[in-house]
Amino acid sequence: MLHSTSFPRLIDLRIKLELKMKPVRSILLSLTALFSQGIAATAMAEQSTATAQLSQSEIFAIYDQLNGFDIETAGLGAVKGHDTQVRELAVMVLRDHSAVRQWARDIAVAEGVEYTVDAESEAAAGHNGAMAQLQTLSGAEFDRAYLAHERVFHTNAIAAIRSTLLPASTSERFKEHLQAVLPGFEHHLAETIRVEKELGYAAD
Repeated sequence: MLHSTSFPRLIDLRIKLELKMKPVRSILLSLTALFSQGIAATAMAEQSTATAQLSQSEIFAIYDQLNGFDIETAGLGAVKGHDTQVRELAVMVLRDHSAVRQWARDIAVAEGVEYTVDAESEAAAGHNGAMAQLQTLSGAEFDRAYLAHERVFHTNAIAAIRSTLLPASTSERFKEHLQAVLPGFEHHLAETIRVEKELGYAAD
């Protein structure tokens, strides 16, 4: 049985928070590529020395795109998942990342920050490749690959939020947002690992 996430409580937290209140392109591409291609979190930490060069607009763009990647992947998992636990996990992730992305978009609007997500980026190409590969799989083979993808994605997402996006952000409201959603991302990772173990899929 899938353990329920803590994300519903973030709605109340969001209300409280809302009441309280140029070599850059290559850096952005490398950061987003880390997520979509599943490079180890330690590599992300190496990017922290360059975070001061990221504008708030670029940070929002990275975050929006990364949530979008997992929204699409989870949507696939919700449909193609073979085991009930995999489908339930995918539905939870789809719901949570959709809510989180909209929350971040609302913050950007409130703060007058405009940004554009680059659909032709290297990261997008990597994500599209991963999606295409998952599309070719079915049954237990799909479940194993999907869970492995989600485990790596959330491990890297958590590391990059802590080591890159949080330190680079100049928006206190967005920093509060990141700190609020981190436990939810950690819950996604824990549930992914739990389902992997219950289904007998050893971590790659």
